[in-house]
Amino acid sequence: MRTFIKKQLMDLLDSMEQLQRALPMITDKEQIIQLLSDSQDAAIAVGEALEKDSSDHERIVSLLEEYCEEAFYLSELQEETNCQDKVSILDELINRVKALLAEIPSTNHIVFMPYKASMWDSLESIWRACREDEQCECYVMPIPYYEFNSKMNRWTYHYEGDQFPEEIPVIHYHDYSLEQNQPDVAYIHNPYDDCNLITRVDQKFYSEELKKHIRKLVYVPYYVTSGFFDKEHLGLPVYQHMDYMIVQSEYAKGFCSGMYYYDKILPFGSPKLDQVIRLYKEGSVLPEHWKPLLNGKKILMLNTSIGCFLQDGSIYLQKIKSLCKTINIQNKVALIWRPHPLLEATIKSMRPHLLAEYNGLKEYFTENMIGILDETPDISRAVAISDGYIGEESSSVVNLFGALGKPIFILDNHIINAFTEEEKRIFHITDMVKHGDQIWFTTNRYNALVYMDDNVRQMHYVDRVKEQPKWYGTYPFLAEAGNSFFLSPGVAGRPAIYDTDSQKMELIGEANMDESALCGQIVTYGNQVFYLPMIDDYIAEYNSETREWKYHSECIQELNKENAAGREVTFRCSVCGKDIWISATYTNCILRFDMEDGTYAICPVGNKENSYSGIIAEERYLWLAEVNNGNIIRWDRRSGKVKTYHMPEGFRSWPGTIQGRSLPHLSLIDMGKWVVSVPGYSNCMIKLNKTTGETTLLIEDFWKKAEEKANGYNPKFFLSSDFGAKKDQDVIIVQRNCDDAAAMIHVENETYEMFYPTLTENDYSKLTEGEDGFEKMEKKSGFFRRESRIFSFEGFLEDLVHERLNDVRVRQLEELSTLAANLDGTCGEKVHEYMMAVLDNKE
Repeated sequence: MRTFIKKQLMDLLDSMEQLQRALPMITDKEQIIQLLSDSQDAAIAVGEALEKDSSDHERIVSLLEEYCEEAFYLSELQEETNCQDKVSILDELINRVKALLAEIPSTNHIVFMPYKASMWDSLESIWRACREDEQCECYVMPIPYYEFNSKMNRWTYHYEGDQFPEEIPVIHYHDYSLEQNQPDVAYIHNPYDDCNLITRVDQKFYSEELKKHIRKLVYVPYYVTSGFFDKEHLGLPVYQHMDYMIVQSEYAKGFCSGMYYYDKILPFGSPKLDQVIRLYKEGSVLPEHWKPLLNGKKILMLNTSIGCFLQDGSIYLQKIKSLCKTINIQNKVALIWRPHPLLEATIKSMRPHLLAEYNGLKEYFTENMIGILDETPDISRAVAISDGYIGEESSSVVNLFGALGKPIFILDNHIINAFTEEEKRIFHITDMVKHGDQIWFTTNRYNALVYMDDNVRQMHYVDRVKEQPKWYGTYPFLAEAGNSFFLSPGVAGRPAIYDTDSQKMELIGEANMDESALCGQIVTYGNQVFYLPMIDDYIAEYNSETREWKYHSECIQELNKENAAGREVTFRCSVCGKDIWISATYTNCILRFDMEDGTYAICPVGNKENSYSGIIAEERYLWLAEVNNGNIIRWDRRSGKVKTYHMPEGFRSWPGTIQGRSLPHLSLIDMGKWVVSVPGYSNCMIKLNKTTGETTLLIEDFWKKAEEKANGYNPKFFLSSDFGAKKDQDVIIVQRNCDDAAAMIHVENETYEMFYPTLTENDYSKLTEGEDGFEKMEKKSGFFRRESRIFSFEGFLEDLVHERLNDVRVRQLEELSTLAANLDGTCGEKVHEYMMAVLDNKE
């Protein structure tokens, strides 16, 4: 018997008992007769419901017939003295009916409503648990959805009920009525209702409509993250109507803290993970037609997405081609390539000029037997079969491999070939400090502090900050105060200090943050250290004497009002006296911040459409690098007048590919008589004479390679330089990104010495010895090795083939404790058990 019907009948029997108890206190004969008549009608309704919904009804119906006879006899009685006795008989009959009714097994109608067959794995393990429960009737009812066709300006109907595995008993949505069946529980994985502009389910199956006919509506996300919950998903329509939502972990639930639906969230894990864990444990068998290409080889799954293609275009296709060539030569590894199902359609509609190149890539893949081109809807089999993953970081597929402890290698689409051992040792600079006869440097490529003797062009590795990521831009900026270097945390959870006397590195600040601090430049003033934000809404101030922190938020919040594009909150800064002057690339306003008392002013410079990158602050003037046209602006702090200095002939700039961003100059350097620019998306440095206003190209021949592609470098995607700084009164050190060559420039006579800032073999060994590159960037990220100059794709293949990654599984599962609960594959069981307890009023 359906659980809800059984409950309704129990409630009706309770109402009959209440009527009976009232009879002895009623003196009006007609009222007694009416109440008894109502009780008989109720008894008949119970009997009819039993005959319709249960086979175990004969004994109960017999008792109900007896009940009706006793009720009729009681209505005919004239003597009140026998009323109580007769009511007792009725009570006894109702109790016997209730006892027999309680013995009838309850049956729950559970409906699963996927809309895409490829997303069925987000519900399947719950269905498997439900299918084994004798108290449940399971129905898999795929629902129709629509995709918007922009060319035809209309929605196109889709139904994928015929694409599910044969073992799944699919029922057509026309053949199951929610209104009539009133399911006890329904599971859905589409949260958008009418808010998705590309794909949406039929409006009859919007969550608001479903809830009208479903006792408990449960939303299960169709994707898997590395453990976090995307803030963009905090306000979806389904939350208003669902009874419960399944999330991966308590950590993920924490991202919803304060939301009105917080108490509806169940942190049980992910059925998608259950699916791959089940197949992995069962030992998924290779399909027969796959065996000739995969048998005897290590197998990697290559995941290619639409987003990555749209961003990198032909570069992306060339990268995949180079991977295939490497595998073809090595011949010990095979690929299972899973292009996104809509990739080819996207190329046809949005990048038609690349269709021939894409088709040529697929031909090369199949003709050279690189592996399997897997275009089936179910990804779980490929994950279970594969020995590892290669592809992009943002895909949720990464997390399926993470749950199995299989090694993950994140590709850099701009790296085509492995770098030489000498190239690996070249140090990429982002900041520097002159300290005595030594120059100290930081980088945005890995966690390291290095130095170089001023008169010897040789880099020496000093140390890295412990307990922080090793192979990211952990501490890209530094500043000096006394005998200490203060390191600004980028992809790190806390700031750090290096003491030059004790030669020790120390973390400062409170406990490690779950997410990267992503601070920018750093300024020291006496005992105070100021960390400028890249994403946060405050300047952090640290007192090195008292070890106390202050946070200045009002100034940054006011500056950040116009940051619609989500760019760095602050970009560059310059100090004049007690003031820091701070630029941002999204506004014409400059922030003046007083380091003594924390007061500030917002200073508009030029027109509203202007914005600035590089900045030099002087007593009277600010020199600013304009972001949109590349001109250099001089702003008179007293009069407010602006003077513009145009770029010389031969200067070229271009928009970067990401967000079409313009950034002709990375920064400006104050060289006394001159303002010198460091190139961003442009072809050369600029030297501006402050007195005459003349602008000229500086060491043009050094920058000729800036517009040329190189291994790991593309001028449309990368700045021409990430670093330029003043060494002394006449000398600047810069580094170009195309090959990491550096130059010592004598600004006065415009001569320079080119060199490659290279670590010694011994120092490079200290940096890399015993390191395999696998780590987490932050608590919410995945655990993987990222392709870089140091860690090549070829090296990953060698490590995989020679079984050098066996310990990665244990470390990976330990590091991914925040990924999901129930990584033993029991999420579906836990969800089902909980919902059955809810239906039984045990939860």
